[in-house]
Amino acid sequence: MLKTAAALLIAIHAADATAPEWLHLLPAGQFSGLDGRGPYLAPDLEALIAIFNSEGRKLPVDENHAIDLAAKAGNPAPARGWIVELQAREDGLWGRVEWTEEGQRLVVGKAYGYLSPVFLHTPQKPYRIGKVLRVALTNDPNLNFLTALHQREESEMLEQLRKAFGLPETATEADVLAAVASAHQAQQETATHAALVGKIVEAVGLPSGTSGDALVTALQARGKVTPTEAENAELRSSVTSLQSQLTTLISNHARDRAVVVVEDAVKAGKIVPALKEHMIARHMKDPAEVEKEISLLPSINSGGLGGRKVPEAEGGGLTDEDRQVAAMMGVDETTFAASAKALHGKGN
Repeated sequence: MLKTAAALLIAIHAADATAPEWLHLLPAGQFSGLDGRGPYLAPDLEALIAIFNSEGRKLPVDENHAIDLAAKAGNPAPARGWIVELQAREDGLWGRVEWTEEGQRLVVGKAYGYLSPVFLHTPQKPYRIGKVLRVALTNDPNLNFLTALHQREESEMLEQLRKAFGLPETATEADVLAAVASAHQAQQETATHAALVGKIVEAVGLPSGTSGDALVTALQARGKVTPTEAENAELRSSVTSLQSQLTTLISNHARDRAVVVVEDAVKAGKIVPALKEHMIARHMKDPAEVEKEISLLPSINSGGLGGRKVPEAEGGGLTDEDRQVAAMMGVDETTFAASAKALHGKGN
């Protein structure tokens, strides 16, 4: 069952949800109940359909066999739907249902998840089913061979999500959830970019909601006007102020991103805390290079120094592997050796 999904698609799915039009009434082959009743021979589906059509009566859908239990005690047993058509399929007998308003509410709200049919059969084993009488909504089914009320709904939702994210039919639920997470991350980055453009628009004095393209066009147009000396001075001042604000915004955004990436790497044991600020500064200058390096670094959480000896002297005692790691991180060997030695000391 899906724990989560693409927010918009699932919201639309939930808003438009309806109770299933067809219900799985009987399995195709021989079967027995979970309580031991049976075995029931594979039903003659065409014969059952012929009997239903000849009688011309709808079959009721009730709750927890109320017609067989509550009604006999003089209590109400209202129908929550009516089977108006039967159909033979590869997996058994199906019935098309016309739900009552209350039945629709119960099923869409997932108050019930399963079905329990009521039928007549011959008195001796193996029992042969002679007629379907009705079906009950239940949460304690005796037959586990029938399609659950919401099983197809969730399967269809998963298929919709595969198509929405361009995934193959073989994509698993885990693949779909990974695509959802990736889309959510992209949406957050888009929102951050939009917020940055919005701040620049406000600083320039353009109307709220001005797009990025319109902002560029407006700035280019301003540059083509021949100003007076006073206007020129004011424009230079405005541009300087704008550049300062823009630089600050970009720098803040770059640092925020760098802090998140490096702190995650520290938690994962890929970067020692002593190098945190150093790696943040490097990430702000070249995020792609630093993130690639981090992805290749081993986690010190999974094995301390990985069996390597602690450097015995400052700047010395490093293995070839140590030097490679230090070079990838852009850290001089002396600093790397000191940090590794300090880390090993904390673990003892």
